[in-house]
Amino acid sequence: MDPVSVVIGENMNRKSRLPNSDDEGQGALDVGSVLSGGSGRSKVTIKEDRGITCKDIRAIMPTVLILLLTIFIMVTVIPYAFSSVIKQLQAVSELEAQQEAVSAGQDAEPNQTQSSQ
Repeated sequence: MDPVSVVIGENMNRKSRLPNSDDEGQGALDVGSVLSGGSGRSKVTIKEDRGITCKDIRAIMPTVLILLLTIFIMVTVIPYAFSSVIKQLQAVSELEAQQEAVSAGQDAEPNQTQSSQ
């Protein structure tokens, strides 16, 4: 039997899967605890800083490619898809401007005729 499983079996209450009361000083996460979700090796912290390696770059490349593809789609496809809507909005604003000009012209004509009398 694995020494870690023996320690876990001795320290864990099977009904609640929580540490027994005699483990209060050790904290809630054991090295191989079922609750922690990780192995003992994954909890070891690296104290020295390491540089960026080729493995790190290869690990993030799929994410970078997806990001670039998404930006390309946003810049090209979405404006093309909404171009007809944008044209309609521009036409509506032009019609409103023409109507305002016509209404301003009609308001100006009666004022001129009244002042000339």
